[in-house]
Amino acid sequence: AKRTGEEKISATAMFVKLVASTLARHPYLNSSLKNDEILLHRDINIGVAVALENGLIVPVVKNADKKGFAEIAAEVNDLSTRARAGKLINADVKGGTFTISNLGPFGIEQFDAIINAPEAAILAVGATQLEAIPGENGTIRSLPVLRMTLSADHRIVDGAVAARFIADLKTIL
Repeated sequence: AKRTGEEKISATAMFVKLVASTLARHPYLNSSLKNDEILLHRDINIGVAVALENGLIVPVVKNADKKGFAEIAAEVNDLSTRARAGKLINADVKGGTFTISNLGPFGIEQFDAIINAPEAAILAVGATQLEAIPGENGTIRSLPVLRMTLSADHRIVDGAVAARFIADLKTIL
């Protein structure tokens, strides 16, 4: 996590902003299927999966592409705190267009997330781990590695479109 002044910015909040920026260039990943029609959403509303003792809830950061890191960090913190206290209102969990599930804080390195219907996709984010990576001339380097897995509804998005989204997100990261 990084700090801006006194504001702590979690990895999840950073992902919300970076994913929202990437989605602006990949509209089919920010869409949903209604009957047989693909709906491309104008707004980019990022759902953030929050683990509760008795399940999971997905509060939504509305218009995440139009907000800065500090604003998103404060909103993610507020939504998560209220989710764990059972104080979310209906509007807090409605209108998501894409979801992020970050199990990194639980030490999970990689997982497959289930799409939050009717959204087109969900991004699973694992823990960053130091790994031995081969370098030049037979050397070994210890580098941080973060694994992400994108689950996509293939009725909306094919593998090549999903791959371009992940490649762009990787470049931004």
